[in-house]
Amino acid sequence: MRALNLTHENVHDPHHEVELFEIGVQMKVSGLSDEFIAAAIKTAIEYEGVSDLVVMWSIEDDDKERDEIVADIQDMIDTCSQNIKIEHTKIRFNNLQAVAKDIRQFKDSLLEIVMSKGGLTKLSEKSGIPQSSLSRFFNSNSMPRRATLLKIGQALQLSAIDLESKWSR
Repeated sequence: MRALNLTHENVHDPHHEVELFEIGVQMKVSGLSDEFIAAAIKTAIEYEGVSDLVVMWSIEDDDKERDEIVADIQDMIDTCSQNIKIEHTKIRFNNLQAVAKDIRQFKDSLLEIVMSKGGLTKLSEKSGIPQSSLSRFFNSNSMPRRATLLKIGQALQLSAIDLESKWSR
């Protein structure tokens, strides 16, 4: 993910907001979901780092790089939308391999469900999460974000108990 400023902008520039809305129209034409575009532009208005990514997306010509920027924007939307303080559990360094293995098993079992219900494209349509972000989610061993899990769970019609049981395997 690109290292960008995540500061909250206190002063709104109407000209920049209009530029962001115009980029939102470009995003719509390119086929991104309304849910993603609305969240991206809303977050970009509030956070400079997200605004920078949205502008980067608009000037990028390479489709692969654009997909990476979309994935980064989704990550930033999830980060910026967390209103609750997250308590971090301490993990001993020698336990990290076991945690990574658990995460990988969880994501693999969740991916089986996704594939049985139409695949990543269908999940992207139902969840509003860009396909590039979903690919990054399922291909990494990183700890899943709660907001992403909730969107995936809702799109797959899984309950919190279903997600919890997948995690506990």
